[in-house]
Parts: sequence; structure tokens; C-alpha cells
Amino acid sequence: MTIALQALSQLPLFAGLGDDVLREITPYLHEYVFSPGQTIVLEGEPCQAVYLVARGIVRTYRLSYEGREQVLAYLELGELFNLVPALDGQPSPASVDGLTEGSLYTIPCERFRRIVCEHHEVALIIMDRLATEVRRLTDMVEDLALHTVRARLARFLLAQAEGPQRPPFRWTQTEIAAHIGSVREMVGRTLRAFVVAGLIRRQRGRVTVVDREGLEREATGT
Repeated sequence: MTIALQALSQLPLFAGLGDDVLREITPYLHEYVFSPGQTIVLEGEPCQAVYLVARGIVRTYRLSYEGREQVLAYLELGELFNLVPALDGQPSPASVDGLTEGSLYTIPCERFRRIVCEHHEVALIIMDRLATEVRRLTDMVEDLALHTVRARLARFLLAQAEGPQRPPFRWTQTEIAAHIGSVREMVGRTLRAFVVAGLIRRQRGRVTVVDREGLEREATGT
């Protein structure tokens, strides 16, 4: 199904583009519906399309040879993915699957490159998105390389205590492990250690921060 110009103009990514640019883009956009757990992009496969989230949530991740997951991002309304292989012609660097039910707007990679080359407004938007993503991934690499699992888990718990985080679901230990770059067993042991130390309380699958200052010290390794 092709996408109406009005629907495209309401997405944050394209809100600032003129109608002439949107009219050129919309004929090449099609809607793709996905379900929870459905694979959308597979790491290492040739680029088929660039995707824009129109509804729902997807996650991007890498998988090791041993089957260990590292979640790279959770993406919601108006966010793009599969940009890198569309621009450099190389295979997709990460896998993407559906976290909820939802839909995507897709545009073939070759057509996307042509639009970026012909319309500087689009190119500037893509440059800004890529720069933001590089900074975010740089922070992630620093966190994984320089902080222990104990510190990363403490930081995660503090972030959750601040209020609703992305994505809006109840985290399992497996999901936390994939998010912070660990394994479920290590997350479980560390949570138990935090309970014994009086830093958190666990009740019916929920975690409550009891000693925020103590957890902050764990997060900084002090």
C-alpha cells in the first residue's frame, strides 16, 4: 500500500520538508506490517530497503557466535533504520525484529540514495540522524568497555527509577542482560547481591531502589 503525503508530513522526520520533496518521496514508500518477534532485517544480508517506524516498536541487535545478544537500540515512531547499508552498499550490520505489533514505511535502498543525492534537505536530516547515532553508540562502547556489569546494572536500575523508559514493558532478566551487555545468570547474581546489600528491594518481579546513594556509588565504581 502506498503512503499518503499527509501521513508522511505528520512524521517528525519529514515535518520540515516541502510538499515538492514529499511528493517525490511518497510514490516509492510502501507500508510493511510486522508482529512481535518477527525478523525484519537480518545481520549480514544485502540491503533491501530503508525503514521508517510508523507504528509500534522494533529493536536492533547483534548476535555473537555463541548466541549472546547485545541490544543496540529500541526504535519507535518516526525513527529510521538500515541507513548504513543503504548508503555504503555493504551488508546490514545488525538484525532488527519487532518488539510489538506495528508497521513500517519502506523505501528501496537505491531510490533512497538517489533522493539523498538530489535533495540536500533530506541529506541534512540523514546527516543529523547519523551523527546522533554515532554519539549514542560511542557512549555505549565506553559503557561496555570501561564499566563492570555491576556498574552497568546499577546505572540501568537508576535510569528505570527516574520514570518510564524505552521500551515501555516489564523487563525480564534476559532482556536486561541483552540491554547492558551481559548474560541472565550474571544479572540474577548481581540483583541478589544488591538486595543483600540493601540497595534494592525485589517483590513480585518488580525492583524498587531503596538506597539511591549506594546504588549511585555502584554505578560510578566508587
